[in-house]
Amino acid sequence: MVETAGAQTVIFKLFGSVGLVKDGRLLAIQGGRQRTLLATLLINSGKVVTKEQFFEELWEGRPLVKANNALQALITRLRKLLKATFGEEFARERLVTLPTGYVLHAETEEIDAKLFEQLIGQAHHTIATDPARARDLLHEALELWDGPVLEGVSGGPLCHSSVLHYEESRLAAIEDKFHACIVAGIQGGVISELKKMAMLYPWRERLAEMLMIALYRSGRQADALREYNVVRRRLVDELGMEPSTMLQDRMQAILNHDPSLDLVPGVGRPRAAAS
Repeated sequence: MVETAGAQTVIFKLFGSVGLVKDGRLLAIQGGRQRTLLATLLINSGKVVTKEQFFEELWEGRPLVKANNALQALITRLRKLLKATFGEEFARERLVTLPTGYVLHAETEEIDAKLFEQLIGQAHHTIATDPARARDLLHEALELWDGPVLEGVSGGPLCHSSVLHYEESRLAAIEDKFHACIVAGIQGGVISELKKMAMLYPWRERLAEMLMIALYRSGRQADALREYNVVRRRLVDELGMEPSTMLQDRMQAILNHDPSLDLVPGVGRPRAAAS
């Protein structure tokens, strides 16, 4: 894992192998149910996870003889691991038993997935005024990924929905990073990276839009229009539908050399379209 300033504070991992991080080293959790237990607690960090929720995630809601005992045994193993890794006080304060269930307390910066979302939020607030800074924040967020989310976790509905959520958030963050580069006028390597992503995810029209803009700003209007035609042909042939209004409008703007596609010198933001 490539360490960034934020990554150095991470001690709980949901991206890649679910586990603990101490002194920059991953301590993977052994056992599928033990990983699912920790993942469920981390996804709900700061919130009580009821026994019923654990039963659903760990055993798919199936009746289990002595289910409470089995859950307590898993909690005990996790508490011992936390104690051995970070000390007795840490284990006592962070993993708390309540009458209704269990809660794991952690700061946003201590969980890679939560830190990822925080950095994305900061980038969204920054992109209008400082797109280069937004690009850096999104890069830092994406560097936290060193494998599939919840790798080695089967889990139930909560874990499954979290996988879908974070995978979609990752793709959106990649798109946002390209957008920040384009808004900031950062061209180096953007076109080749966009082409790769557009091939991997051909139905994400936002990638096609940004590739068209990047090509246009590089003086390649014909290539930008050709990219639109490739996307349109794929949509019509395979889905029987035309590109979105957004993509059609972008094609027309490129065709007409619309000044809204240009950068304001020294600002790195698109010029407002003439009315």
